[in-house]
Amino acid sequence: MTGRPPLLRRIFGHSVRQRLAVGVALVHALLMVLFVADITYRQRAVLAAQSTDHALGLARMIAVNSVSWVLADDVSGLAEVIDSIRGAPDILYAMVVDPRGRVIAHTEHARLGLFVVDEVSRTLLAGPDRARTVIATAQMVETAAPVVVAGRTIGWARVAMDHRPQGAAMRATIAEGLAYIALAIVLGTLFALWIAGRLTAELSHLSDETNRLRDGERSFDRVAEPCREVARLEQAFLDMAETIWTREDQLRHTIDQLATSNEDLERFAYVASHDLQTPLRNVGSYAQLLARRYRGRIDADADEFIDFIVGGTKHMSAMIHDLLDYARLSSRGTPLEPVPAGRALETALANLSGLVAETGAVVSAQDLPVVMADESQLVSLLQNLIENAVKYRHPDRRPEIAVTAEALPSHQWRFAVADNGIGIEPEYFDRIFAIFQRLRPETGAEGTGIGLAVCQRIAHRFGGRIWVESVPGRGTTLFFTLIDGRAPPAISAPSPATGL
Repeated sequence: MTGRPPLLRRIFGHSVRQRLAVGVALVHALLMVLFVADITYRQRAVLAAQSTDHALGLARMIAVNSVSWVLADDVSGLAEVIDSIRGAPDILYAMVVDPRGRVIAHTEHARLGLFVVDEVSRTLLAGPDRARTVIATAQMVETAAPVVVAGRTIGWARVAMDHRPQGAAMRATIAEGLAYIALAIVLGTLFALWIAGRLTAELSHLSDETNRLRDGERSFDRVAEPCREVARLEQAFLDMAETIWTREDQLRHTIDQLATSNEDLERFAYVASHDLQTPLRNVGSYAQLLARRYRGRIDADADEFIDFIVGGTKHMSAMIHDLLDYARLSSRGTPLEPVPAGRALETALANLSGLVAETGAVVSAQDLPVVMADESQLVSLLQNLIENAVKYRHPDRRPEIAVTAEALPSHQWRFAVADNGIGIEPEYFDRIFAIFQRLRPETGAEGTGIGLAVCQRIAHRFGGRIWVESVPGRGTTLFFTLIDGRAPPAISAPSPATGL
């Protein structure tokens, strides 16, 4: 009903109770109006027919009783005939005319001897010799009957009846009809309100039970003696609730299993990294000792091999350290809270001040919004993205990096970190977020290839996502979304154990 005009929407309202009451009242009113109009039309036709028949009967009676008096040309006798109907109700006038149109008897004596010369009278005198209606209007009807002797018409008896008294009867009928209309509307509306009251009470009960289920309760009070439709709706709702409860239990079980698995993985990562660090540190220490004591004393190949061992152990140590930090992103994070992204960017740039100064990079940023985040992890997110942009700079131009944010309609902000570096081929867009992926080792940039994987995990923990757009040779833009910190939607914070 969204296409209804505002007026009809206001009339019908927004509740089932109001719509049903208004609808029934309108239907009753329409049906009763049609019924009263039909009755009025039929009664008017019946009254008109009765009046016409009465007038024709009086005209025939006068014609029959006037035969001898017309033959004798006895005006007093004709007057007696006319006077015999003078007291009849609704009579306007009665008269007898001879074949020439001369009035030889009339209820108004002043008209005796006059000639009727109007068009109706001329048509009557010239027309067929049979009783008929000569004038019929809303106000009156006039009928005429021939005065016949031996098949010869010797005059005409005419009677006019007044229809105006019928108007009073019609008005009384209409008044009764309006009273019936009002009574039907009232009774129909009361009945509709009673039906609507029962229906809305049952629907309100279902709504209350829905709110209880939403609040976590698993009991359900059924409606007492519901109508068939509400019973079907209630059963469908119960089936849906049972399905939701079952899936909720399965999901809770899966989450518990995942939490346990993640805890085991984090514990394994911590233990493995800790246990690996000691022998790796020993290997590195002895390799460095060999380098100090025997560099240049054996041969060039030995020096190169020792350098490989030292470099490999350093790289392995960095990878283990980064892996441990990656595993701890969820468990060591703090609850999300409103954080000024501009302040996090300032911290990230302070941490990168040496690299920025060394490369001559230019980092620009607009006013950044307040977002829902863990500030230390937001600093890490921005720092990793800017550091990547500087590391993978174009050799022929100074690095230029722009950090911007655009508001989205879903209470989110879309951040963009754009650079003018070497760019990324489209086939690698998905791979760059995988752990330990380094697509450009030939650039000589330091790192283990875990930075963008950390960025992706942080963005997901904050309830957003991250993606890349790039043109090889011209630059790369990394986008990520974060929830608006000024009016965040009602969402559940990610579980520290699962990171979900």
